[in-house]
Amino acid sequence: MIKSVSKIPPGFREITEASGFAAANGPWFEKVEGRRVWRGFLPGPQHANALGIVHGGMLAAFLDSALGSVVWRAIDRRCVTLRLTLDYLSPARVGDWLEATGELVGQDEHMVHVRGRLYGPRHDVLGGLGDFALLSVRRQIPARS
Repeated sequence: MIKSVSKIPPGFREITEASGFAAANGPWFEKVEGRRVWRGFLPGPQHANALGIVHGGMLAAFLDSALGSVVWRAIDRRCVTLRLTLDYLSPARVGDWLEATGELVGQDEHMVHVRGRLYGPRHDVLGGLGDFALLSVRRQIPARS
């Protein structure tokens, strides 16, 4: 795993409470300012495809997770992805700091729509629109062991 502390921008902290997919594919980092959030990670060789660039599925999963975090920080509600529409704009390189953020563009009591982007040091890598179902405010998040 490539983990160069010097490549992690100021204000980002490692998400140490990650579990499941995020824990297996991290470490992932987060920066929060008020109700805005950014997610970042340094892709390593394990994230690469046969061409030596970051696998598109990894990029999609990372943006999906980041958009869910955008919803959580913006409206204090957990959510699950219903639809994710992506535009791959350019490849991402192993070892480059990648960062994702988004904004809510619509919502009702059951659903939220988010626009997001993932970018690297030279250019945008991925753009996306996500539709997320809002979970009940009473829903408990399972305890991590």
